[in-house]
Amino acid sequence: MRRSGYIALFLGMAMLLTGCQSSTDTEEQTIETVNVFQALPLPDLYIEIPEDYQKTSSQFYEEYYVKDDASIIVTEDTSRHDYPSVRDFAVEALAQYKQATKSLNYIGEDMIQNEIYNIYVLEFSYTVADDVPEMTSYVGYLTDGNSMYIITCSAESQNFAQYRDGFRQAIGSARISR
Repeated sequence: MRRSGYIALFLGMAMLLTGCQSSTDTEEQTIETVNVFQALPLPDLYIEIPEDYQKTSSQFYEEYYVKDDASIIVTEDTSRHDYPSVRDFAVEALAQYKQATKSLNYIGEDMIQNEIYNIYVLEFSYTVADDVPEMTSYVGYLTDGNSMYIITCSAESQNFAQYRDGFRQAIGSARISR
């Protein structure tokens, strides 16, 4: 995905996420992973979506999942072979996010290892405009050697902590079935 692709993906996410309603529920929530959905339109990737997320669509995404102000969006980039490693791809994606946002704060990186894959994860917060809430994203990257699969989990920064464990579980559950 070239620069224009990253910017289109980011702007689509920003428009999507800023339209979501904020949760005012301050109860501690227990995250249970029970539903397994095929992440369409990517028939080769399966992830477990945390309970209570609703499948929806928009003009930007054929299918994604939302709960209050949180979302999980799965995309694929077939130009993955242009990068020597998954980390290099993720670092370039972060640079593109930085150029497309008003402000971006790098929080950290992580590696989630499930029984099949090493999934590289970036965490960052960003704003796109003064009148839009700050968002935090937890983005997982994995490849099958031909495509890069990107699992973007985001929520308003003030609510992100309540979703983070579910986001990590969803990313860690990723399976490519080629």
